[in-house]
Amino acid sequence: MEPVQTQVHLEKNRLVLTCMAEGSWPLEFKWIYNGSELTRFTLEYRYLIPSLDRAHAGHYRCIVRNRVGAIMQCSTDVQVAYMGGFVEGERGQTVSQGEGALIQAPRIHSFPRPQITWFRDGRKIPSSSRIAIALDNTLVILSTVAPDAGRYYAQAVNDKNGENKTSQPITLTVENVGGPADPIAPSIIIPPKNTSVTVGRNEAIMECVANARPLVKMSITWRKDGVVVATGIRDFGRRLVVSLPSVSDSGYYECEASLRSSSVSSVSAGAYLHVLEHPIFVKEPPTHISAEMEKVVDIPCQARGSPQPDIVWYKDAMPISPVKIPRYRVLVGGSLQINGLLPDDTGMFQCFARNLAGEIQTNTYLAVTSIAPNITAGPSDSAVIDGMSVILHCETSGAPRPAITWQKGAKEGERVLASGSVQLPRFTLLESGSLLISPSHLSDAGSYTCMASNSRGIDEAAADLVVWARTRITRPPQDQSVIKGTKAVMSCGVTHDPSVTIRYVWEKTGALIDVNASARLRQDPDGTLHISQTWSGDIGTYTCRVTSVGGNDSRSAHLRVRQLPHAPENPLAALSVAERRTVNLTWAPAFDGNSPLIRYILEVSENNAPWTVLLANIEPESTGVTVSGLIPARSYQFRLCAVNDVGRGQFSKETGRLSLPEEPPSAPPQTVIASGRTNQSIMIQWQPPPESHQNGPLQGYVIRYCLSGLPVDCQMKNITNPDQTNLLLEDLIIWTNYEIEVAAYNGAGRGVYSHKVTEWTLQGVPTVPPGNVHAEAVNSTTVRCSWSAPSPQFINGINQGYKLLAWESSREDEVTVVAARPNFQDSVHVGYVSGLKKYTEYYLSVLCFTTPGDGPRSPPQRLRTHEDIPGAVGHLSFTDILDTSLKVSWKEPQEKNGLLTGYRISWEEFNRTNTRVTHYLPNLTQDYRVTGLTALTTYTIQVAGMTSKGQGQLSSSTISSGVPPEMPGPPTNMAISNIGPRSVSLQFKPGYDGKTSISRWQVEAQIGIIGENEEWLLVHQLVNEPDARSMEVIDLNPYTFYRFRMRQVNIVGTSPASQPSRKIQTLQAPPDISPANVTLRTASETSPLAPMGEWEYNGNPELVGYRVQYSRAGTKGGVLSHLIMDRLEREFTIEDLEEWTQYEVKVQALNGIGSGPWSQAVHGRTRESVPSCGPTNVSAFATTSSSILVRWGDVPQHDRNGLILGYKVVYKEKDSDRAPRFWAVEGNTSHSVQLGSLGKYVLYEIQVLAFTRIGDGRSSAPSILERTLDDVPGPPVGILFPEVRTSSVRLIWQPPAQPNGIILAYQITYRCNSSSSSAATVDVLSPSARQYTASGLKPELVYVFRLTAQTRKGWGEAAEALVVTTEKRGKRRKPDLSPSRPQPTSRPTVPQEDVQPRRVLLSWEPGSDGLSPVRYYTVQYRELPDSNWTVHSASVNHEASSYIVDRLKPFTSYQFRVKATNDIGDSEYSADSEAVTTLQDAPDKAPMILSVTPHTTTSVLVRWQPPAEDQINGVLLGFRVRYRELQYDQQRSFTVRTVNTPSLNWADLSGESTPFVSASAFDAAFNARRLTLPSHVNTRQSATKVPRFVFFLLLSSSRFDGFSGARPGPAEGFSLCKSRRCEC
Repeated sequence: MEPVQTQVHLEKNRLVLTCMAEGSWPLEFKWIYNGSELTRFTLEYRYLIPSLDRAHAGHYRCIVRNRVGAIMQCSTDVQVAYMGGFVEGERGQTVSQGEGALIQAPRIHSFPRPQITWFRDGRKIPSSSRIAIALDNTLVILSTVAPDAGRYYAQAVNDKNGENKTSQPITLTVENVGGPADPIAPSIIIPPKNTSVTVGRNEAIMECVANARPLVKMSITWRKDGVVVATGIRDFGRRLVVSLPSVSDSGYYECEASLRSSSVSSVSAGAYLHVLEHPIFVKEPPTHISAEMEKVVDIPCQARGSPQPDIVWYKDAMPISPVKIPRYRVLVGGSLQINGLLPDDTGMFQCFARNLAGEIQTNTYLAVTSIAPNITAGPSDSAVIDGMSVILHCETSGAPRPAITWQKGAKEGERVLASGSVQLPRFTLLESGSLLISPSHLSDAGSYTCMASNSRGIDEAAADLVVWARTRITRPPQDQSVIKGTKAVMSCGVTHDPSVTIRYVWEKTGALIDVNASARLRQDPDGTLHISQTWSGDIGTYTCRVTSVGGNDSRSAHLRVRQLPHAPENPLAALSVAERRTVNLTWAPAFDGNSPLIRYILEVSENNAPWTVLLANIEPESTGVTVSGLIPARSYQFRLCAVNDVGRGQFSKETGRLSLPEEPPSAPPQTVIASGRTNQSIMIQWQPPPESHQNGPLQGYVIRYCLSGLPVDCQMKNITNPDQTNLLLEDLIIWTNYEIEVAAYNGAGRGVYSHKVTEWTLQGVPTVPPGNVHAEAVNSTTVRCSWSAPSPQFINGINQGYKLLAWESSREDEVTVVAARPNFQDSVHVGYVSGLKKYTEYYLSVLCFTTPGDGPRSPPQRLRTHEDIPGAVGHLSFTDILDTSLKVSWKEPQEKNGLLTGYRISWEEFNRTNTRVTHYLPNLTQDYRVTGLTALTTYTIQVAGMTSKGQGQLSSSTISSGVPPEMPGPPTNMAISNIGPRSVSLQFKPGYDGKTSISRWQVEAQIGIIGENEEWLLVHQLVNEPDARSMEVIDLNPYTFYRFRMRQVNIVGTSPASQPSRKIQTLQAPPDISPANVTLRTASETSPLAPMGEWEYNGNPELVGYRVQYSRAGTKGGVLSHLIMDRLEREFTIEDLEEWTQYEVKVQALNGIGSGPWSQAVHGRTRESVPSCGPTNVSAFATTSSSILVRWGDVPQHDRNGLILGYKVVYKEKDSDRAPRFWAVEGNTSHSVQLGSLGKYVLYEIQVLAFTRIGDGRSSAPSILERTLDDVPGPPVGILFPEVRTSSVRLIWQPPAQPNGIILAYQITYRCNSSSSSAATVDVLSPSARQYTASGLKPELVYVFRLTAQTRKGWGEAAEALVVTTEKRGKRRKPDLSPSRPQPTSRPTVPQEDVQPRRVLLSWEPGSDGLSPVRYYTVQYRELPDSNWTVHSASVNHEASSYIVDRLKPFTSYQFRVKATNDIGDSEYSADSEAVTTLQDAPDKAPMILSVTPHTTTSVLVRWQPPAEDQINGVLLGFRVRYRELQYDQQRSFTVRTVNTPSLNWADLSGESTPFVSASAFDAAFNARRLTLPSHVNTRQSATKVPRFVFFLLLSSSRFDGFSGARPGPAEGFSLCKSRRCEC
C-alpha cells in the first residue's frame, strides 16, 4: 500500500509513518529521508517522530526486504504546519499621488503561507476597483490620492493551526506631484507569473494588476496564445480563473492594459500556464517472471503523463545503472531488457515513473531457474562469549534462489532454529542466509547445520559453536561530581572466568590515560582509578575498557569538578527614576564553577559602614535586581557574590557609591510620653525617630498642643536643638486635658506628627469651702452636719470627698476627722461625727479635698453635745460607825455628762428591800450621816449622782451597824469537779466574812510543777458574789498539772489562803497558741531557713508536729505548706524560691487532738543574686562625633534579684573582634550616661546591664546600634607615585584610615617646593577617585603634593608627599641608575626595657630607598610557634624608625618583620626579629567558685576552679581569697588569704555568721585584677551566750529598727521574740 503523496501535520504533534508490505517472513524495514538513511534494516515497520519540528519536513520513503529481495515505497512529502511571528518592525513607504502603491505583506515564518487580511484604522480593507490584494498578499492601491495616506496593518491567519498574528504598522505617505487631474499612462505593476497546476485541481489563477489615471477608463484584456479570452475574468479584470484545468489549458496567457478614449499606448505582459498530469502506467510487468540462465528477458513498463514521465528501474531497492552493468538496458518506451541471465539476477525489480506531478511504481519478481543450490561459503567452527552475538555464515547460489534452513543437534535430534517460515527467539535468519544468534547463551553450544534447497536440490554444511562465559563490568564507574581539590574515585568492578586474564585501560574523552604520568593518578589492581587534587582539567568522560579472551567490555562515566563560582562582573547601580528610595542593580552572570548557581547574595555598605547582607536569595537566573526601602540622605555601595552547592564565591567589585536625596522624616518621634508636673505644667518627653526613618540629619522638633476636645487653635513650640528630647510646657490651665503631638524636621522639611498623647495638668486643691454648713447635736455623742458642695470650677480636680472636723474649744490640736464620700445626686450633703464626749462644747467645720490636698475649711460652727446620765460616784467609804448611825462619804463622778442636779442615797437592811430608805441631796453635798439604824444589823448602802437626764450609775457596799469590819477568814472544804482541758469547777465553804460582805473570791494555783516551795499564781477571781459556794475556774492550760487554793476579800482586806486542793491534770486539747519566736533567715538565693520556737503542747508530746505555710508577700495565691512530724525539729529549709523576694511564713502546731492557730506571719527575703535581665527601654543617641548619650529604664522588679547598686554600659564597635568596653554608672538613680572618647562615625553595639553586690546581671537585648556623628576625616594613606616623568606625575592613594564619615570629595593641591602656597594648583576629585595625573610640570624640580578628603563636616587633615620630576628619581641620581623597589630594613630589634605585657617597641634601620622616596612601612608579627604572619599596620609613617606594636598577649613569644614601600613597589620583608616574650600580666579571668559550704561553727570550705590556661597570662603562683562578714548596715573591710591550691578550709569565723567570699588568681607579675562573683554562706550554728529576745522590723534593704533599741542583725537573719511573756 502506497502512502499519500503529501501529508500536513501540526508542529509539536506526534507523527507515525507506516510501511505496509506483504511477503515471506522475516520482513525487514529501513527508512529514507530526503535520500539519506534514517535507520538500518530492522523488524520495525513504523517510524515514530514524538514531537514534530519544522526541520522534520521532507520526503520519506521505506524499503522492505526479505530473502527474496527488496522493494522501495513511493515517497510521501511530510509538511509541518507552524506559525511564527512577523520578522519586520514598523516601516514606512512613500508613493506619488496617482501612482500605484504596492504595500508588501511583512515577512512571517509560516507554513502553509497564511491568509492575509489588511486593516486600516481598525477597519478591514475589501477588494475594490482601486484596491487589489495580490495572490502573494500584497496590498495594491491604484491611482493613489492624499486620503490613502495612513497606517496599515496585516493580520495573518494560518489555516492549519488556526493561529493569527498582527503586524507592526506600515505608514504610507502620499506625495502631491503634479496636478490631480493629469492623466497617467497605463502601467502593469504586478505582471502575470509562470504558473504550474495539476490536473484535478479546482482552478488555476493568472493575475495582472495595472494602474492608470483616470482609473475608470482603464480596461484589461486577456489573451491565450493570442486569442482573446472572454470567460473566467474576475476582480475588475485583474484575474483570469481557469476552472478544472486540463492539459489543453496550458499555454501563453497575456494581459493588456489600455485607456479608453485616449491616445496613450497600451501596455501588456504575459506568462505561461502549465497544467501537469500525474503519471499513469500504460504497460506493467507481471508480478512473477521466470527465465532460464543465459537467456534474455524483457520486463515491460510504459507510462504517460504531462510532462512525459521519466522511467527509473531498481533491483532490490538499488537503482540499476546500465553503464555499470551493460547486460541491463532500458529500451525506448521504458522497458528493461536483461541479457545473459545469471543467478544473481534473481530478485525484485521495480519500475518508477516520475514527472513534476508525482511518481508511481510497479514491481515484479524475476526468478532465474534450473540451478541446483550450492553453499559457496559455509559455517566454520566458532567461539562466542556468553551474551554476545555470533553469526554462522551460509552463503549460497542457485536458481531459483535456495531457501535456507538452520538446524541444531544430531540427525536424530534435529531442531529447526530458523527458516523462511520458522524463527525461534534469539535466532535470526539473515538476508544473506547466515544465522544470527543474539544474545548467545551457554546452552547454545553445539553443532549447527545450514541446509540450502530449491526445486533443483539440497546442499548442507555444518560447524560447531563453543560458548564462553562473558567477561563483564558489573560495578561500572558512576557519574560523579566532586569539589575542586578533593579526590575522585572511579570504580571498574569485573566478573569473569577465573582462568581468564583481564586488562584494564582507562580513557578520558577518547584519549588513553597514563596513570604513571602524574602523581595525582593511581589505578588499583581491581581497576579502580583514583584522581586526587581534582581541578577543571579533570572534567570529562572517563571510560574503563576491559579486554580479555572472555570478552571485552567498557563503561563510561562523566566526572564533573565543581568549584566556587566566580564573582559577577560589571555590577552597576543606578537610582531608579520611577520609585523613590530605590536603586536598580545590574550585573553580568558569573561563571557557575561547573555547578548550577543556587542564588546570588547581595551585600550593601551604608555610609561606609561594614558590609551586611541585604538580599540572600536572589534567583540564579537574574542579572538585575531592584533594591527598595533604602534610607534617604545615606550613601550606598553594593557588591554581589554567587553561591553554588560548593559554597560562596568571591564578591564582585563594589559599585560606585550612590547617595540618596534627603527627605523629611518618615516616622514620628518614638516613645512620646507626657506627664503632668504641676497643676500648670506638663513635661513632654520623646525619643528621636528611628535612625532609618530620619532621612537626613535632624535639625529639631516641633511640639503642637491644644485643649483636648475643644475647637481651639493649637500652639506650637519649635526646638532647634536636635539633641533635646524633652520640653516642659508651662503656663497651662489647672486640671485641664491637653492633646500633644511631636514631629521632627530636617533640612528637607517637617516629618509626620506622632500619635496624639493626652495628659492632664495636675489637680489643685479646692479654693473655696463647702457652703451652707449647718451642724446640730443628735445625741450626747453624735453631731449631724449638712452642707452644699462648692462649685466644680473651684474644686480644681476630682472631688475625693469631704472632711468633717470637730474639736473641743480648749483642745484645738485634737481634732476628730470624719471623711464623707461625695454625693453627686443630691445638692445637700449630710454627715455625722460620732464618738464625741458627752455634754461637751465642740467647734465643727467642713472642707472639700482632692488628691493633692485639702481645700479651705468652712467657718467653724459652735455646738454642744446633749446631756446624759452621770457615771458612778468616786471613792465610796464609811466612817464614824456607831450602833444606830454611820457617816457615808463619796466624790463627784468623774464623768458628769451634764449638770449635776444632786445625789441619791439609799440604805436598807441586807436582802430586805422593804426597809429601803432614800434621800435626795443637793449637788454640793458629798457626805451624809445615816441615822436611825438598828444595832448589830447589816445594811446595804447605795449612792448615785443625778442630772436632768436622770439617775446615774449606783455605787453600793454592805456594812454592819455598831460593829467595825474585820479581816475575813479563808474558805474551807474545797473540792474539784468537772475537769476539762481549760477549766475546772471548785466547790467550797465560805470562811469568816469579817463582819461585812465578801466583795471578791480569789483562786490561786501551782502550775506544772507541784510542791511545797513552788510559786502560787493568781488564776481566777469572782467579784460581787458574796453568797457564792462554787465557781468555774477558766483559762487553764490543757494537759497541765494544777493544785488550787482560795482566798476571800472584804472591804478591810484579803483573807489567808485556804488549804491546797488535790493535784489534778487538765485534759488534752488542740494547741491554742502558735509556736513562738518563729524566725526566718536566708540559706541561699532561693532557700530561706525557718527556725521555730517552742510552745505548749496541750497534749502528748509524742504526737506533736508542725505545719509550715509560706507564700510570696503581698500575693493572695500560690500558698504552699509542708508538714513536719517531729516535735524536736526547730528549723526547716524552704527551697526552690525566687531570688531576692519577700516571703511570708507562718507556722502552726498540731498534736493528737488537732491543729492550733497559725503563728504571727514573719517576713524574710531570699538572698540577692545578679539581675536576670537587663534594663528596659534602652536607647542611644549620638551627640557628637565621639560621644553617644545612652538612656535606659529600670530593671523589671521581678528580675532585679537584689538591690541594684548601679549600671554598666557595654559597648563595642559592630563586627569588631575586640572585647567589649564597660562604662560603670554607680547608683540606681542614674539612668543615662554619655559615652566619650569613641571613634568618629563608627557604628557601635550598645547594651546595658545592672549589677548588685553579687555581680553583673544579664545585658539588655537586643543590642542597640548607634553611630557617632561624622567629623572631618583623617589624612588619606598609602600615597605613591608609580609614574614620574619630567613633565607629569601620577599618584595613587587609599581612603583615610579614619574616614569619620562619608567621603564626598578629594582635593589635591600641588606646587613647586620653592614657590609660595598661593601659587599652588588645586583640583577637586570625586569620592571614588584613587589616582590623579598632574601634567604641565617643569623638569628636575621638587613638587609638594597635599591630598585631603572631605566629609559633610568639611575638609580633613592633609597628607603631604614630595616628588622630583625626573626620569631617574632619588637624591643619588646617577646616569646609570634608575629607580627600583627599596631595600629591606635592618633586622628589627626590641629592647628588653621596652617589652610590656601587651605591647613592645619595635626599632629598625631604614634600607636603601631605591632612588625613590619611601612612602610608608608595613609591620607584621606572628605568634610562636605559629607560622602565619599577621599585618599589624600597613601605614607606618615613612620617617619612623620605631613603632609600638600593641594588642599582644601577655607571656607569649612573638617575632616581627618590616617592609618598606616606595613609588616603585614593596621591598622584601626584613629578616625576622629575635623571638620576644611579652611580660606576665594579671590573669584575664577570675577563678570560678564551685562551692562554699559550712565546715564547722567557725569555718567554711571554699572550692574553686582555676582560670583557663590561655587566660592566666603567666606562671600561676597561687590564689588570693577575700572574705568579710555580710552585713547590710555597714561595709566591713575584706580579709585576704593567699593559697596555692584550689580549695581552702577557712577557720576563725564567728559562729552563725554569713561570710562574703570571692577569689582571684595571681601570677609572678601582678595581683589579680579580676575577682569571682562573691559567694556567701552561713557558718554552722553554735550555742548562744546570753538568751535574748528581740523584736525587729525590716524597714529597708539596709536598715532595721528593733523595738528593744538593740542594733539590728544582718538582713539574712530575723530574730523574733519567742516567749509568751516577752521581757524586752
